[in-house]
Amino acid sequence: MKMLVVFLVSLHSLFAVAPKEAFDRLMEGNKHYMEDNLRELDRGSYRRDELVLTQKPFAVIVGCADSRVPPEIIFDQGLGDLFVVRVAGPVVGAVEIGSIDYAVKVLGARLIFVLGHESCGAVTAVLTGNTGDIEEIADLMKPALKGIKPTEVEAGVKANVLWTIDSLKKTSYIKKMMKEGKIGIVGGYYSLSDGHIEILKKDL
Repeated sequence: MKMLVVFLVSLHSLFAVAPKEAFDRLMEGNKHYMEDNLRELDRGSYRRDELVLTQKPFAVIVGCADSRVPPEIIFDQGLGDLFVVRVAGPVVGAVEIGSIDYAVKVLGARLIFVLGHESCGAVTAVLTGNTGDIEEIADLMKPALKGIKPTEVEAGVKANVLWTIDSLKKTSYIKKMMKEGKIGIVGGYYSLSDGHIEILKKDL
């Protein structure tokens, strides 16, 4: 099993794009989305067959589970392009970090994009103290929202994105990859009204 993982890491490194190229592809896709000019991507049986045995996503999207923020659509990407980790917030705990490490180490993704969004229900719940259904998520989010008022939801979302980025940068494997210049991390804020993504932090 270990040999298989090493082989996959080596194989996917051959196809990996640079962090900046991955970032540019995402932002170009978001531009398409904002302009109502989505590409006609191959999502049919041929593309499905290509992805049966392998995948080479060029970026990891750490995003909120909110139904209004589907990463493949707002970044105009196709099957197999993105490795998406979605949880209300978004926040990262051990499970999410394990998934992200897998995408980077084994699948060859070279960019991690942490994406918060306008009118986030999870952030609002934590700011207002209504966390009965999301206590575990709230515990991960509370340090980021310390000192932010209940009416300051946008500020809370942005603070949470930056906190999540800092948390990821402290993990051993991602820290190592960033030091070697093999991976970048970006934070963004998505506007529900016009589809625009504001860049909050960019380490490429």
